[in-house]
Amino acid sequence: MEFSSSLATDPVRSLPLREPPRISGSYSASAAIAAMRDKELGCAVIVDDQGIPEGIFTERSVIQILSEGRSLDVCTVRQCADSHFVVVREEDPVSVVWNAICNEHTRFVCVTDAEGKLVGLTGQRGMSEYVSECFPWQVAVQRLGATPWDQQREGA
Repeated sequence: MEFSSSLATDPVRSLPLREPPRISGSYSASAAIAAMRDKELGCAVIVDDQGIPEGIFTERSVIQILSEGRSLDVCTVRQCADSHFVVVREEDPVSVVWNAICNEHTRFVCVTDAEGKLVGLTGQRGMSEYVSECFPWQVAVQRLGATPWDQQREGA
């Protein structure tokens, strides 16, 4: 199948999903950072008691807190969560994630079930894995040890 038609027809559930740290909005930034380290992810998803995403706390949030001179132990994730976060349903087409990444410069995308509960996380990495797995012939690969294409001499 062609790439653009796959984006329009494949559901988001076909993307690689990661299990993000699920945290309460009352967590301190330092507690959220510890949860992010445990999962080896650059974000944590703020969820309510029913597991519905309310926001996202990323490493950019940490940089913002530190640049403002605030304490990571005092600031709650609700106070300093990223203002922009994207939520899609697992039955939505992959193109929704693709457009969020390309047009809105989104790195992380929360994926929910039909009830709005968090199922997992995808984003730039998930799309990269999807493209390289499903469309390997469209991914330019350079052999190890080869001269980079932009340094190759053309002509005589």
